[in-house]
Amino acid sequence: MNEFKPIFLVASLMAMGALSIDTMLPALSMVKTSYNILSHHGHWIITSVFLGISTGQLLFGPISDSIGRKKTALIGLLIFGFSNLISIFATDYTFFLMCRFFQGLGAGATVVVSRAIARDIYSGTKLARLMSLVSSIFILVPVLAPSMGQLIITLSSWQFIPITIMLFCFSLTLWISIFQIETNKLNRPLNFEGILDGIIEVVNSKISRSYTITAGLTFGILVSFLNISQPLFQEYLFTGKYFSLYFGAGALAVGLGSILNAKLLTKFEPVKIVNISLKFELIWAVIFLIFFSTGGITNIFSVMLFLLPNFFIFGAIFGNMNAIAMSPMGHIAGTASAIIGTSTTLTALPIAASIAYFFSGSLVPFTLLIILVASLSLLITKK
Repeated sequence: MNEFKPIFLVASLMAMGALSIDTMLPALSMVKTSYNILSHHGHWIITSVFLGISTGQLLFGPISDSIGRKKTALIGLLIFGFSNLISIFATDYTFFLMCRFFQGLGAGATVVVSRAIARDIYSGTKLARLMSLVSSIFILVPVLAPSMGQLIITLSSWQFIPITIMLFCFSLTLWISIFQIETNKLNRPLNFEGILDGIIEVVNSKISRSYTITAGLTFGILVSFLNISQPLFQEYLFTGKYFSLYFGAGALAVGLGSILNAKLLTKFEPVKIVNISLKFELIWAVIFLIFFSTGGITNIFSVMLFLLPNFFIFGAIFGNMNAIAMSPMGHIAGTASAIIGTSTTLTALPIAASIAYFFSGSLVPFTLLIILVASLSLLITKK
């Protein structure tokens, strides 16, 4: 298998959840207005997708080990595509959120399959390098998706966003149906008790346990930002339609971090890269905590100066954390991917929901979160 095909495949499968989330960001105000909901309840538009992703990973991980990666990916894509289609007919907020949950459920299948395929093909540093390259391609989604969403709502209504996503989803379904080969050569009997065995294996492995926790904490930072990004930029920094450009700049920083990480992995072990990056992240956050807490001017320049290096660090470490956590689990790649992915998401969601619910324009709580996460991660991964 040439290098381009697994990168494209894994990145495309991973992109489903991000596509569903990021294209909707410019339209959050419209959605909240359409369903007449309070602003601090708007985070469920994002959170419901992540809940679906975590459930989908846990459900479809063992299935992918049993029936294969290709069939599982196709099932997930069909659930994802039809959930987007049905969501445009939602007449109340609860039903709309149910559709968003099922979008996440389908995306959870594609995410867990993408990691399992990567582990089927590679291991160790090669796996970390693949995941970093995938991240650099995958990051085009949050760079471009908000602009795509902004363009759609400028030309039409927000309901055309899920229609556009559905068309991309069905195109990928067709491509996988025709061209993708099965990478799982060791099909296991379908047994959801294997999830419990897998959890025990992940928990008993210090490497997998430690880096699953740190990945979850780090992911909590990103999901927190996703939840507060639209009100931060549009309601407090008054960026208006340029919100997608600033959001895209942050996503681009993540991509650049991933690209640099891929190059560094040819010379350094992923554990070392994670350790150094966390120390920088901690120092940078402390500097800006002092700035924001002592009356420093909060404008678009100071906010982007604070955020961009943090996004860059996220790009450098998140793929490494997942690769390190997965490394000892090659014999149960699908199940382990599900457990690690679900644990990562479930760790992140309460953190992000809390930050979103109490957000009132100040970045001090978000900065404190970064300091806490970096400090705990350094302690947890300390040898």
